Amino acid sequence: MKILIDWVPDNFAAAPVNDEIACIATGESLEEVKKNIIDALEFHMEGLVENGEAIPEEFRSGMPPEFILTTRAQLKYCDLYITRKALAKETGINERQLSHYANGLRHPRPAMRLRISEGIRAIRDRLGVVL
Repeated sequence: MKILIDWVPDNFAAAPVNDEIACIATGESLEEVKKNIIDALEFHMEGLVENGEAIPEEFRSGMPPEFILTTRAQLKYCDLYITRKALAKETGINERQLSHYANGLRHPRPAMRLRISEGIRAIRDRLGVVL
């Protein structure tokens, strides 16, 4: 099951990509929202079983959820560990533009989303060398 995680004012929010599964959860941290959405989905599935309703295929697969973060959620999470200045240097996207993306004032096109994700990975890889 694919679960989309976004940043909404002051919290992360998560919901299944399949909008037929009516579940949402929030959390102050990425770890908390992941736990909360899994708990909410389990509760939802229990309710479906009790009501004799059909269980969506995503629940029956037994596969662990795949979490997909929006660019805004990625940037807010990365704020805990790297500076926007470092990310701007790595991606070539200026800090102000990154802030606009992080605060939802602008929405990056697919090519920009890719540059941001690749920039985060590149910083991760560089830090991994010193450990």
